[in-house]
Amino acid sequence: MRALDIKHSLQHLPLFADLEVAELEQLAQLCRNRAVTKGNVIFYEDDPGTSCYIIVSGKVKIVVNADDGREHILGVLQDGDFFGEMSLIDGQPRSASAIAVEDVQMVTIQRDQFMELLRANPDLTLKLLVTLSHRLRAADRNVESLAFLSAPGRVARLLLELGKDHGERTPEGLTFTHNMTRQELASLAGTSRETLTRVLMDYQDRGIIHLDKNRLTLKNEAKLKEMMV
Repeated sequence: MRALDIKHSLQHLPLFADLEVAELEQLAQLCRNRAVTKGNVIFYEDDPGTSCYIIVSGKVKIVVNADDGREHILGVLQDGDFFGEMSLIDGQPRSASAIAVEDVQMVTIQRDQFMELLRANPDLTLKLLVTLSHRLRAADRNVESLAFLSAPGRVARLLLELGKDHGERTPEGLTFTHNMTRQELASLAGTSRETLTRVLMDYQDRGIIHLDKNRLTLKNEAKLKEMMV
């Protein structure tokens, strides 16, 4: 991807929407393109953090692995999202691994250049803080779910959050598509694949949701909220 293409990609990302043309051109010169095919690791937990990543297209899952080898998904990021910024800010190793869920096109910025960019653009720094705040709130909700909600409650919360973030209103209900496996959805909900499948089938039998391969419709959001116990 040439510098001109990087600039075109950057100007459509919310994080850089307020930059002037000259600033975008300068930023594009600092960025490098990187393509990662589906299933490949972008970086591992505890790797040195030397660059920040901005997704142009595709999806990336952020995961941590338990001592017994189980994978816990912290989040799934897509077009316009960025990740890897924590290590750039505090200089510590990566706190999680990043894996391509789909074929991914990204641009990367090195640590020194990223910090210089933040110092020169207070509005950009504020946007970064807002995004980090949203992620911290999401992490808090995840901890709350694991501590206080039953497995059906955790699945209900996950479905509502996916619908809120990725859904569109249709005559049938709030509908969204995803490219995650049942195991990945179960990891997001903090439960086993078998339990997730059982809960999803129960919700479908009761007319609360409708499943169609990777397309999911929330037919009764009020009932899902009631299930969050």
